[in-house]
Amino acid sequence: MNSLLANRKLFKEGQKILITTHYNPDADAIGSSLSLKNYFDKIGLKPQVWLPSSLPHHFSWMKGAQEVLDFEKAADRQIMQDSIGDFDWIFCLDFSGIGRIHGLSNLIKNTSTPKVIIDHHLDPENFADYYLHDTKAASTCELIFRLMQDWGDKSLIDSELGACMYAGIMADTGSFRHPNTTSEVHKIVAELIDLGVNTNRVHRKIFDSSSIDRLRFLGHLLSKRLEYLSEYHLALMWLTEEDQKQFHSQAGDTEGFVNYGLQVEGAIWAILLIERNDGVKLSFRSIEPFAVNQFAAQYFEGGGHKNASGGRIPKSNMEDAKKILMDVLPLQLDQINQVKNL
Repeated sequence: MNSLLANRKLFKEGQKILITTHYNPDADAIGSSLSLKNYFDKIGLKPQVWLPSSLPHHFSWMKGAQEVLDFEKAADRQIMQDSIGDFDWIFCLDFSGIGRIHGLSNLIKNTSTPKVIIDHHLDPENFADYYLHDTKAASTCELIFRLMQDWGDKSLIDSELGACMYAGIMADTGSFRHPNTTSEVHKIVAELIDLGVNTNRVHRKIFDSSSIDRLRFLGHLLSKRLEYLSEYHLALMWLTEEDQKQFHSQAGDTEGFVNYGLQVEGAIWAILLIERNDGVKLSFRSIEPFAVNQFAAQYFEGGGHKNASGGRIPKSNMEDAKKILMDVLPLQLDQINQVKNL
């Protein structure tokens, strides 16, 4: 892998940069994309951010959010298709497999434009030319901070750019409670605070800006769609298409829902199934030392972090997806029993 950090000289003023991130983007995906965009604006590059799906409304406060293009909007998609060949570089943030950008993947794959991956997930695919990849990093935003620091541009971080970084770091560490919250994370956050980032405001914008429909949606999930499978120490949750229509679910509304399952006494992992028109999406969370990434990869075309992963069952409905899941749960019993006895 060619190191991005060692190749600052390749990026010259006036170059056009495409920045993209994964489908259903979370705070780290949007925070890293927009912090990189704002940094590139400052050093004379010409960046654009393209998303494979809608920008969740609770990220719209970030500087540059109103300029992003959404592949699922017909007008934006046409612009993307017409201009994909105009860029000097393509930056792929917070994902390591090209399939994570869904409809955008063919556009990206079929261009010869040099590509850069900045990511902290396991097992990156070999589709890029340069990499800033570190699985020990808590977030991709942490890597953007490291990039600016190593390129000698840390002084360009202002309160707006820093707020984008802080959002991703805060979210991917579970508000600094997950095991990936290292001393390095705290040092970076301390620097961002010293630079004027209003951490309370960022937290409120992301976690305390729910619509009444979203809160009722969460209540519905916890009261009607949560089951504890004691044999597997598993909190199982699910949301049907009808549930989502009933509560007018928008992009990003289910972000963080799966984490509530870990609050069940005795649970060492939680799974949330969400029914889509093209299949069922699965989100996995676990406590240390129980790993869910291999389970997601082996059975559900997914993967991710040890304690936070995703997967999918394409062309399936909720009933069939739950049956598939129940069929493979017994195969995890040995690992489950090892953890519960610690």
